[in-house]
Amino acid sequence: MFILGCMSLLAGYFRFIVDDNGNIPLNRFRLTGCIGDVLVGMVLGTRDLCARQLSDKAKSALLVYGGIALLFLGFRFST
Repeated sequence: MFILGCMSLLAGYFRFIVDDNGNIPLNRFRLTGCIGDVLVGMVLGTRDLCARQLSDKAKSALLVYGGIALLFLGFRFST
């Protein structure tokens, strides 16, 4: 469960930081890890989910939320 949660978080993170051509902006990635892009993407993706639209950002937000849920459940039931 932990491995699936980590893979889901990582897949959602990478979907947020790549551009349309599949490139990662290395200048921003080196300094901050593109955390601003991820946070903005999470907000926009959550907004799309609340509006019941399944955009690319909404799919990425679902991957991140699913990863968090799997990690939470894994830690909850491992003790």
